[in-house]
Amino acid sequence: MSLAKTIRPFFATVIAGVEIDNKLCAVTLKYYKRGKVFKTQTKEFKTILGELPAQATRFLKATRNRHPFTYITTLSNTMIQGAINTDRDSEFEKYGIKKDDIVRIGFDNQWSAYVSRVGIAETREKMLRVGVDFIISPFVILYHLAKATFQDSCKLYVLFQRSNITMIVTKLNEGVLFGSYYVLESEIDSKLKLAENSLSEDIDDIDELGVTDDIQKELSDIEKVDLDNQEDDDKLIEALKEDSTEESQENMQEKKDNLDDFSRVNMATKYIQSALNEFYSNAIYKSEFINEIVLFNPHDIPEETLQYIQETTLLEVKVMPCSVTEELAILGFESYKFFESKGKV
Repeated sequence: MSLAKTIRPFFATVIAGVEIDNKLCAVTLKYYKRGKVFKTQTKEFKTILGELPAQATRFLKATRNRHPFTYITTLSNTMIQGAINTDRDSEFEKYGIKKDDIVRIGFDNQWSAYVSRVGIAETREKMLRVGVDFIISPFVILYHLAKATFQDSCKLYVLFQRSNITMIVTKLNEGVLFGSYYVLESEIDSKLKLAENSLSEDIDDIDELGVTDDIQKELSDIEKVDLDNQEDDDKLIEALKEDSTEESQENMQEKKDNLDDFSRVNMATKYIQSALNEFYSNAIYKSEFINEIVLFNPHDIPEETLQYIQETTLLEVKVMPCSVTEELAILGFESYKFFESKGKV
């Protein structure tokens, strides 16, 4: 018996779900013993250009040092991926997919999720500093989130992340009838930068807003000003300027966040309309009338902002909270159990 098998019962199995976008890297750790979760831990780290940040790298390496049976799960985010209503290799070509260029997984002998081999290589490269054990399709995440709500009628399910939007159409006992994936980040970045620059020009230089002049005027209006205390007055001015600057920065960040949310919802709405048109008009799909959109909202975009989707599509929109890293950790454990049964972990 190998050393690993000898010591295995004494250690927990840790599954790390890692989600990275251009703003944050979120990590959820789930600790398992005897197949049951006994601890969950979540952390967030700021990212630069969507890369795995150094702090997250240190955190994951430290976790693996303490718990040698740690497995890392992340999301595929390549443009070349999807979900189709077949589980047969022979039918992939009619969807314009070369089966030798992809890795796929079939579900219930009904549908498949696929990811390009190039996309898998890109994801592994992104996670090179810590390694990655399981790469999960966003379509599998969305299906896992949605399956408890399947009904006899068709629904459009949407996973609305910061960097991308994943969509499936499904109904009870028929698997995924249609799948679509779009990248949001690159489409709206230029627009956001223009708007943010405009906001910055308005608030970056607090003196240009006349704050100093206003403070000086208020001080001059006070009776019996002691001119010998000019130094104290200067300190007061600087303190008030600092308060005003902090308040202005908070207002600017709130405006930027609101603009960011609206820009994403506006772009997502266009993609949702495009997906609906494709599903209805393309004869390759078993199109049926969709009566509702169920939107999973992992980053807490306000429902008032999301209401724009309902107003534009004229379909009822049901918003549900979720955690992508939580789902990654859960599905990562299922992947671990599968490979463990094959003796491959």
